[in-house]
Amino acid sequence: MSYIFIDVRKKIAEIVGQSVKEAIDSKELVLNFVSPDKLFSKISIEIPNNRGYGEFSSNIALISTGFFRLPASEISEIILKYINKNCNLCGFIEFCKIENGGFLNFYMNSTFFCKIVKEIDNFGDDYGNSDFGSMCELNNNTFIESNKYSKMPKKILIEYVSANPTGPMHIGNARLGALGDCIAQLLLKSGFAVDKEFYVNDAGNQIEKFGQSLSARYEQIFDEKAIFPDDGYKGEDIKILAKSFADIFNDKYINEDYEVRKRALIDFSLPKNIEKMKNDLEKYKIIFDNWFYESQLYKNGDIEKVVKLLKENSAVFESEGCTFFRTTDFGEDKNEVLIRKNGIPTYFAADIAYHFNKFLIRNYDICINVWGADHHGHISRMKCALKVLGIDPNRLKIITVQLVNVIRNGEINKMSKRDGRAEKLDRFIEEVGVDSARFIFNMQNFNSKMDFDVELAKKNDMSNPIYYIQYAYVRFASIIRTFDLNKIDFNKLNLSVLNSTEEKELIFKLSSFPYEVIESVKKLNPSKISRYMIDLASLCHKFYTEKRVENSDENLSYSRLLLCIQASKVIKTALNMIKISIPKYM
Repeated sequence: MSYIFIDVRKKIAEIVGQSVKEAIDSKELVLNFVSPDKLFSKISIEIPNNRGYGEFSSNIALISTGFFRLPASEISEIILKYINKNCNLCGFIEFCKIENGGFLNFYMNSTFFCKIVKEIDNFGDDYGNSDFGSMCELNNNTFIESNKYSKMPKKILIEYVSANPTGPMHIGNARLGALGDCIAQLLLKSGFAVDKEFYVNDAGNQIEKFGQSLSARYEQIFDEKAIFPDDGYKGEDIKILAKSFADIFNDKYINEDYEVRKRALIDFSLPKNIEKMKNDLEKYKIIFDNWFYESQLYKNGDIEKVVKLLKENSAVFESEGCTFFRTTDFGEDKNEVLIRKNGIPTYFAADIAYHFNKFLIRNYDICINVWGADHHGHISRMKCALKVLGIDPNRLKIITVQLVNVIRNGEINKMSKRDGRAEKLDRFIEEVGVDSARFIFNMQNFNSKMDFDVELAKKNDMSNPIYYIQYAYVRFASIIRTFDLNKIDFNKLNLSVLNSTEEKELIFKLSSFPYEVIESVKKLNPSKISRYMIDLASLCHKFYTEKRVENSDENLSYSRLLLCIQASKVIKTALNMIKISIPKYM
């Protein structure tokens, strides 16, 4: 798919590059001990922060002063001379001029703005869709455009949330869920083949501790003096599960072997917890394509298979009854245990097998994991294991998400899942609303710790960012409803009358939506598209306040109406993309 904004930006970059080359060839600019390729690689076209400086901008004159040993003002004057000669290579450029200390700023003509309004209409609900997923590769954790076009889109598995099924999900899972789901939606919009997966840790130490906690609570129903483990799960949910078990089986398992009792309680409770997780996530508008169980790795012998492969590659050794992975060979501080003395695999061993399954059994091109920040130390050793197994570590992208502080009435709520004091996901989204939760969690970069202001998220006014965006849509919808659209021939309009600052700013912002989607995908950072939506809503509110749609000039009135229709389409498309509701009235 081709979009005017993206094509024009590329064409301007070509014009700047061609103009610099011609200036060098003519000896008006002389490179000092630098290859031309190094200079040309630095050419980029950006959108000026101040919209008074045109639609597109290049800072090539400012960043090349050291290359040419000339002041930016002189470099920009020389380049501009050649740009003016080459501007006819793009039919949308009105003119280019030097501003703000040497920036080369490009101003678009009326044809550009008219074409954008029509382009949105032509694409309809598909506006912003692209085939980026067939023409990119993952490089240093960033998607970059590739010269190789594939008939088949990149096949991606994105794993997120993956909360331990030992208790209710909490607000940390809410942030992981909102982020992972939004990334998945952006990838789908950009033409990738995407599967969404929840990895269920239904084996290992946490499940063992879960069983111990359940067993203790079950015993306490019949003997108040029964001892509860110090490091057990203290939440009320454990008591409720034990009580439900006792209601059915009474004291049948009290005199049973401890391991039998514990296993019975796990087998009874785990499916209930997982079903609750699925229901809560569905309310949060998250539906996974796959629920992959860790226990499958044990049943299928995948862990033993992976450890054997690592051994064959001389990447493991035995010491003190344990099997270790030689992570120090890859620069890590210590070697990691794969198999404990008791023969039980570690979480790390199971995770290597899980990734082996993703890449070499299910054949995904790229795997994306959205993890909590506490897993950061796990990244490098996992990539070491992939390398030994012959899997390019660059095919694995791991996003680590920082913690969330819940702010209530200006104070931080202290949370602990094990002590049962965590902010539960189901109650949280019921209180603040799904729309507010999903959007606000994606407003901030995942690398930053987040303060989630509950009172702000609950507000139904313009201070709540998602209300602000939805209200922009509703305002334009109210305008559109006042017209009988069937009686208007929009094809006959002279759209060049949309030439005010408010109109041109809004049209230009609409034009950049496909670009913003791709840029969000490149860095796998939904906060970029969230900021775009807020900025777009701001321009919609400004237009609504400053420009009257119904007036005596029919062409102007209908042209502004068409602009409202296209702006509504883009807002609706963006909201649908990130699974946020679209109200008719507010």
